[in-house]
Amino acid sequence: MQTTTHPVNKTPFEGFEKNQPYSDRIARMKYDLLSSSYEADIERARYYTQAYRETEGSLPAIRAAKGLEKTLRHMSIKIDDDELLVGAKTIKKVAGPIGIERSLSSLMSFVGIQFQGKDVDAIRFMDKVGGNSPEFLKGYLNLPDEMVHEFSNEILPYWEGKDLHSRMVDQWRKEGVLREGEPTKGPVGAGGMQGHVTVGLQKVLDLGFSGIAHQAKTQLDRLKNDAPLYDKRKDFLEAVQISANAVIEHARRYADLAETMARTSSGGRKKELCDIANRSRKVPELPAGNFMEALQSIWMTQITTVISYGEDSIFAPGRVDQLLYPYYQKDVEAGLLTKEQAIDIIEEYLVKLSTFIAFGANNITIGGMDKNGASAVNAMSYLFLEAHENIKGLRNGLAVRISENTPRSFLRKVVETHRRTAGVAFFNDTVIIRDLNQDGYPLQDARNYSIVGCVEPTGTGNNNGYTASNSIRLSAILEMALHEGRQFGADWQQMGSKTPLPDTFESIEDVKKAFVDQLQYNMALMVKRANIKDKLFADAFPTPLLSSTIEGCVESGLDLTSGGSKFNHGGVSARALATVANSLAAIQWAVFEEKLVTMAELVEHLKNNFKGAEALRQKIINFAPKYGNADPKVDDIAVWVAKVYSEEARKHACILGGVYRPLLVASGTHVYEGRDTGATPDGRLAKQPVSNGISPANGTEKNGMTSVFHSVCAVSAIPMPDGTGMNMNFNPAMIQSEEGLEKLTSMLEAYFEMGGRHIQFNPYSKETLKDAQQNPKNYPDLMVKVSGYSYRYIDLSKALQDDILTRTEFSA
Repeated sequence: MQTTTHPVNKTPFEGFEKNQPYSDRIARMKYDLLSSSYEADIERARYYTQAYRETEGSLPAIRAAKGLEKTLRHMSIKIDDDELLVGAKTIKKVAGPIGIERSLSSLMSFVGIQFQGKDVDAIRFMDKVGGNSPEFLKGYLNLPDEMVHEFSNEILPYWEGKDLHSRMVDQWRKEGVLREGEPTKGPVGAGGMQGHVTVGLQKVLDLGFSGIAHQAKTQLDRLKNDAPLYDKRKDFLEAVQISANAVIEHARRYADLAETMARTSSGGRKKELCDIANRSRKVPELPAGNFMEALQSIWMTQITTVISYGEDSIFAPGRVDQLLYPYYQKDVEAGLLTKEQAIDIIEEYLVKLSTFIAFGANNITIGGMDKNGASAVNAMSYLFLEAHENIKGLRNGLAVRISENTPRSFLRKVVETHRRTAGVAFFNDTVIIRDLNQDGYPLQDARNYSIVGCVEPTGTGNNNGYTASNSIRLSAILEMALHEGRQFGADWQQMGSKTPLPDTFESIEDVKKAFVDQLQYNMALMVKRANIKDKLFADAFPTPLLSSTIEGCVESGLDLTSGGSKFNHGGVSARALATVANSLAAIQWAVFEEKLVTMAELVEHLKNNFKGAEALRQKIINFAPKYGNADPKVDDIAVWVAKVYSEEARKHACILGGVYRPLLVASGTHVYEGRDTGATPDGRLAKQPVSNGISPANGTEKNGMTSVFHSVCAVSAIPMPDGTGMNMNFNPAMIQSEEGLEKLTSMLEAYFEMGGRHIQFNPYSKETLKDAQQNPKNYPDLMVKVSGYSYRYIDLSKALQDDILTRTEFSA
């Protein structure tokens, strides 16, 4: 165990700290973050392994709680010189806890390289020797020899065959939903972890964890007269009490450390450390009483739920402006807090959130409407905008809800903020509340939604999320529709249903029927796999701490993984909408209308990646209809694809309750999906990225921004309760003038009036992005929207950087 201070490096590096309005304290914290590299930390894996060894034979909820208790009791802690908010997932600056019980691969996945892939050599080496090999642990994750030895010889052997992922794959094979030799990530993906939850922070602020523990004890006492039900609920409710008390004890460790440090400190820092100690003895044990206590309680809750889960699992804080405004208002009126002090501590909170590694993990929601339909914009909404702009967003996503009652001055301020950072995403309350309400959320709950992950609307502190833990590759569905249920390059493997030979297709309707057959087959397969996974979570890997904050769980005596929350559902994500729609339109145009090629010939060209057919490919690229140009010939097809996907997902029941809710977003995975997809009929070559979210395919929008909006809004009319992602690039010159800001504000208003669900922009020129690619040291805090989430541009793989570069740059 280690308890120490951690002095920050105060030397700015090239391109950083130029004319920034925030304090020197925040500048140092930001620099320290951006100059830190990803590392591994095995402490959680160590203590969970010890606890699980000690609790063999105990029930799963108790084992999970004891694992958290031991970890929070013994993990290393520190208080940095500039910190006012205390608590961290690990003692290292940028490292995630390792959820060893969930997957033996979590050690290499937590660093984010599976998706961002900045270090190509590291990925190749990891693939060659294995992510858990000593060579990889030492060479790329900077683990010292003794930790490599401990992880390889003491931790890993215990979990062989016991972790959730291993048990899941084994069960898939036993139940015949995964054949020998079949990859676990083919046309369908069902192996993702759960997560994607808005933590019940309001409950923690109102009750404190002592109140939550008392609530669980009271509920357990009520059940004593019902022996069968008592036996079923006892372990979970006891686990809640253990977990809540573990968090309280953990906060007190910080109080003790702050008091120790205060003894050798002087001046202002001595007072700060005494205040930290006093706060940490109160929250999150007890209800928060002021603004600083509320933010400290929120932060400690967030990091301990992440530790309990074992990875940066997309646990969003939700509607922070609504959570914090009452405390801010009270303190300001009492003369205890100034606006400038509030902004400074919010900036620290945002910097700390950027230490979360998983993309989308830290989406913050502001604005929108209250439960009665009135505007919920308040002073705190503006303060978060200002703080976000001051630190240039970092990796935090700022989800701004826009309703018909949103003050135009607020929308204008959001646009001004977006001029300096790409972290803002815009969400249409009217469309999202409609979808949630139709999906079973009462109107007041629907109005209180938060954004989690990349673009996914969820209930706030009252549902299980799981919005992106399963997926369907629409590009693979199309490929199999054209190849009798097989993918090009994998003739030996029947991955889908046996649909007819393509040379028997006599019309586009035959092609669409084959597409639907493949979609139905693979969606059913995904659901079977996902339900097996979710049952394993419920049976063996519950989450009592997170569950304790979620409405319905303590009341029902059921863990979140067992369907205890107020609202339950499953989730499935997809991408390549434009790729599929353009491909179907190309088949209609080239095969059945212009008769430039037969169906059989076209499929052969696809198998051969258009080798020898470049003239045909260019005709398709230049003359076949393309989604994003307000052309009903292809827009109607895009709407049809979205409709059959949405309906097919929502007809399947989730084992936890509710149905599978559809999502259309890429999260950057459209680049990697493209690598596994052959050439497509729209002229896209094999291995090139497929389209992302509901955005048009890169470079195909020829008729301007308004035409793009017409196409996208047509798709947005289809229910997608888990959300859609719409990405655009525009030239920054558009918003440098007051006139430009006014035009963009009006454009957003028009887009939402047309029925758009979501939109986000990268306000950087191609020249800037190219220069950042070539001279990364000059752009240490250039943040971009990848596909629903924000990320530092220079940390992205070249493939993702290139994908952003090839997006159409709109200038008007």
